[in-house]
Amino acid sequence: MRTVLITGASSGIGEATAEYFFEKGWRVCATARSPEKLGAWSTRNEVIRLPLDVANHDSVQFAIAEALRLAGKIDVVVNNAGVGLAGPLEAIPMEDFEAHFQTNVFGAVRVIQSIMPSFREQRGGVIVNVSSVVGTFGVPFISPYCAGKFAIEGLSESLYYELLPFNIRIKLVEPGGIKTNFRQDFAQHKAYQPNLGAAEAVFQESAGPTSSLPSPRGVAEAIFKAATDGTQRLRYPVKTQGASVLYRLLPESLWRATIAKSFGIGGKR
Repeated sequence: MRTVLITGASSGIGEATAEYFFEKGWRVCATARSPEKLGAWSTRNEVIRLPLDVANHDSVQFAIAEALRLAGKIDVVVNNAGVGLAGPLEAIPMEDFEAHFQTNVFGAVRVIQSIMPSFREQRGGVIVNVSSVVGTFGVPFISPYCAGKFAIEGLSESLYYELLPFNIRIKLVEPGGIKTNFRQDFAQHKAYQPNLGAAEAVFQESAGPTSSLPSPRGVAEAIFKAATDGTQRLRYPVKTQGASVLYRLLPESLWRATIAKSFGIGGKR
């Protein structure tokens, strides 16, 4: 039986991915900062529940070691854990920005560094990093989140070459808008109104109960494909509503104008 370890498995994309791998007959090491928040699905046989805070080095080391002890071997690691942080950069305290990177970027680095000795020894493994379409282009008022996802993109592309000699594949899954309970906490600054309010309304509407966005199931399917297709493909865009294609095809000025209009942002007042 093959084994996958998933970070941030208590909700959203992580939970959907854990359930999907289980349906496909995999042993799942489901990790979360608070394992008691894992759903009823996690009580099934062949699901290993583990506490893991990606922002804490000792927690990551313990979880990886315990997963290897209980499962014997890990075949795939999915770096999914993440938090949101939004608002005008001017209004975001530096300690909040640093904490954001501790989870969204350095958390993935800790997990990768911890699993690498095992993957090198077994001469194989797959690391799936959950990025975002906004890891390929920026959008207004989520600069910390975009910066973190851009970092994950660069990290993964570099590692792609670095890990080839060890038969270790690295993958980037890049979802567009997905209906989950993931939320961006908006810092406020009156100087950026009304643009800030217009942008915040766009995010709230897309994440609300009436949202028409697709469920995380499609992302889970893409993660499974990335983990199992046996190819050297690096990027797997998911449900981007054509945004990534338009970004590549439109002239830069038209693309910038399109994004500004989409978020209700006008020019100089």
